[in-house]
Amino acid sequence: MKCRAMQALYLLVLEPIAETIADPNSYGFRPERSTADAAVHCFGMPSRKANASWVLEGDIQGCFNNMDSCTVKRNHM
Repeated sequence: MKCRAMQALYLLVLEPIAETIADPNSYGFRPERSTADAAVHCFGMPSRKANASWVLEGDIQGCFNNMDSCTVKRNHM
């Protein structure tokens, strides 16, 4: 019970600080933001002339699962 109370107190203290310094375009696990907000942002931004013409999305988790650790070390030296 004490641990949960401490977690709640930390949340009340740290969340406002984190929200003021967080990236305004970050939508994951943030209060008052949803996947719908992220979708609106993704589809609205490329339509402006001053923005990039490409949007890239990737999931690299599987890439590192199939890579030998020796290969990674050699490529970074």
